Amino acid sequence: MFTFAQDLRIGLRVLLKERSFCALAVFVLALGICAVTTQFAVVNGTIIRGFSFPNADRLMSVNFVDESTRTLFGVNGQVYGQDYEEMVEQQRSFEHLAAYLNGSTVNVTIGTEPKRFTGAYITEHWMKILGVAPVVGRDFAPEDNRPGAEKVAIISHNLWQREFNGANDVVGRGVRINGRPATIVGVMPKGFNFPTNEDLWIPLFSEFPVRPRNDPRGNSPAVIGLLRRDVSPDQAQLECTEFARRFSTSYPETNKTFSTAEVRPLRETFTPTFLTLLMGAMLALCVLLLLSACINVMNMQFARATLRGKELAIRSSLGATRARLIRQMLTESLLVATLGSIVGVAASYWAVDYLTAVVRNLENPPPSWITFDIDVAVLGFTVAATFLAALASGLVPAWLSSRANAADALKEGGRGNTSRFVNLVTRALVTCQIGMASFILVSSLLLAIAMYRQQRIDWGYDTRGLMSARMGLMDGDYPTQKDRQVFYDRLVRELRLHPEFEAAALTNRFRMTFSGNAPIEIEGKEYKDNRDRPTTNFESIAGDFFAVTGQRILDGRAFTEDDLDQKLPVAVVGAGFAKKHFGTESAVGRRFRTVGNNGTLFGPWRTIVGVVSDVRMLGPFNNPNVDEYGFYTPFYATVFGPVTPEPFVAQFATIVVKPRGGVRADALAESLRRAVKKVDGNLPLYFVGTPASNQASFTAQNRIVTIMVGIFGVVAVGLASVGLYGVMSFSVTQRTQEFGVRMALGADAARILGMVLRQGAWQIGIGLALGLGITMTLGATLRGQLQNFFFNTSPTDPVVYLAVAVLLALIAFVAALVPARRATRVDPMAALRSE
Repeated sequence: MFTFAQDLRIGLRVLLKERSFCALAVFVLALGICAVTTQFAVVNGTIIRGFSFPNADRLMSVNFVDESTRTLFGVNGQVYGQDYEEMVEQQRSFEHLAAYLNGSTVNVTIGTEPKRFTGAYITEHWMKILGVAPVVGRDFAPEDNRPGAEKVAIISHNLWQREFNGANDVVGRGVRINGRPATIVGVMPKGFNFPTNEDLWIPLFSEFPVRPRNDPRGNSPAVIGLLRRDVSPDQAQLECTEFARRFSTSYPETNKTFSTAEVRPLRETFTPTFLTLLMGAMLALCVLLLLSACINVMNMQFARATLRGKELAIRSSLGATRARLIRQMLTESLLVATLGSIVGVAASYWAVDYLTAVVRNLENPPPSWITFDIDVAVLGFTVAATFLAALASGLVPAWLSSRANAADALKEGGRGNTSRFVNLVTRALVTCQIGMASFILVSSLLLAIAMYRQQRIDWGYDTRGLMSARMGLMDGDYPTQKDRQVFYDRLVRELRLHPEFEAAALTNRFRMTFSGNAPIEIEGKEYKDNRDRPTTNFESIAGDFFAVTGQRILDGRAFTEDDLDQKLPVAVVGAGFAKKHFGTESAVGRRFRTVGNNGTLFGPWRTIVGVVSDVRMLGPFNNPNVDEYGFYTPFYATVFGPVTPEPFVAQFATIVVKPRGGVRADALAESLRRAVKKVDGNLPLYFVGTPASNQASFTAQNRIVTIMVGIFGVVAVGLASVGLYGVMSFSVTQRTQEFGVRMALGADAARILGMVLRQGAWQIGIGLALGLGITMTLGATLRGQLQNFFFNTSPTDPVVYLAVAVLLALIAFVAALVPARRATRVDPMAALRSE
């Protein structure tokens, strides 16, 4: 301990003396440690950290899946209400099972003001499974979760404070939920908004009674269970798979393809494979960044070791062992790494707080239980990164410096440890830096281009020139299909008469971004299996939809109010759809139908009555199996399955209006609210905005990822440039005598400049060849998986690689040029006298 304390004192004195080196080394390491710490906080919160619920390790999700549909983004799965009811009574693997629907729209009227909240519909054991309970009031009882039961609700702490000012008598208060009187029976603890960002919870089957499996009004809830202590997940998987197989055999019309059960930890349900890969890739980029910082510091350590050659030789002559010299230099490296870690962690706290604020202000923020914190796990990771930085940046220089020959070092002209091996190591390290910088820069540039293309999608109509809003017609106010149809018809008429609207329509498209897609069959063509059927988009519309979007009728006609499936199922198709499936022939009069449930559920044959100009019907994400265009059906059509006796009327719809000449679309929000309120004063509108603003909300998180990776790329380029400059500058300083001799023998400035630049060019060329070569190989090998991250962008785009090569070459050339020009200004006589 005494000698260690002595090493610390000496190290501090040395670092204080070499303030420039210390400051630069601390800054460089702080950048790398800040990047790694911040990204690990994100990875820890998103993927690693488990739920804080009691028995979190026994929380399981249960699903029946179609294994043939498994992709990087997940697998198709469903558990019908009837499946759940049969399974919950017979299963033996779980202490409790519960079903739920989350992220749902809930219309709540508090006083006289209707508002839309995000809520969850749950069965009675749901909170017991999680191990949570209301802090005020009670949990749901079995009798609350029955059809026809008096409606009750549990609210979040946030909603309690925001809407009821934290009133002590909130339990027992009456409100209207989805058009029916309801009573608040409990308030959840502060911070509880599970599963995503819910503000209230309602008994599932009191709102959505269990319906037959083939009923289009039914739903497929998610299922969670609390695993028994004496049962393993594999045993539960086997039991649930038996249920899945039995149901697929007994109910082939609906369950045939869902013959496998998937029982896995609940936490994994919220972290799909693609998210894990993305977070892992970003953490890998940060580790590369830290490694690049360590390489920079290592090169600076080599330079210091050379300048301290005589000092080390004297200490060795006075009896210091090689191990003591290595320990002294490692102690100095540890001090630098510790200071860098302190600055890096301080910067990380700021970065994490800033990132949290940005993410929480998104329109679609991550679930509330995902938090970015510098907790014990993150601090432990940072400490490990600090020691790694210390060892990586100090061990090799210390080991090589300790090998120096004391007699040679003490000679007047001795050069310490500037051996050819040391020069080779420093140049190889910079070459690695350039390679890593090229990898990071290509990745960030590809993401930036993909993000730019997502923001600049040509949707085929003016997305900033329309106003849209979402609404949900709940059973309390609209108990029958006919009630909803009457409302929609009346609303369209009201909007058409509004003086501020040139055209108005309804669509099932969610936030003017997603609608749906389905495999189809063209009449007259044969399909061997479901994979041969083309998958295309569809949209159900009413009113003057084509006038709103500006789509032209190219052939046939648009829909009329008389177009109902009960008379004749019809469709209007996009021009791309018509060309793909019918070539140069007219599509009007031809027929097709949808196919569901892997070829077991067929929609009615639809007669094409019109062809319109294309607009993009696919969301702002890659889906290589689905075209951008598709077909349209009347709003009251049954897209999947057989035609029902009465028109099928959707519970949710999007209104979209076009302003009358010269009026800005984003100024119509209040006019649209007033128009809807005139038809139904208790119906709240939500997601009110232009299609452009709604579509942008789906790519907001991607923008954050792109910005973060872009920052990594800029920092990596900066570190590589600094590293190259440092090595070239040190090399020029060490070769002062050589340049003096060469100039004394007749070499001119251009020759000296060329020598130095050639040395830098070799490093740049090899680094770029390695970095870009490895990156392109990975891009070509993982092209299928990477396409999910790079929207309409090839991971091997040659233009990107060329741009990165040119950029890094220019930056590296400038970094090498400064010391190279200094070499040309060497005075031959001064250089010779210095030796």
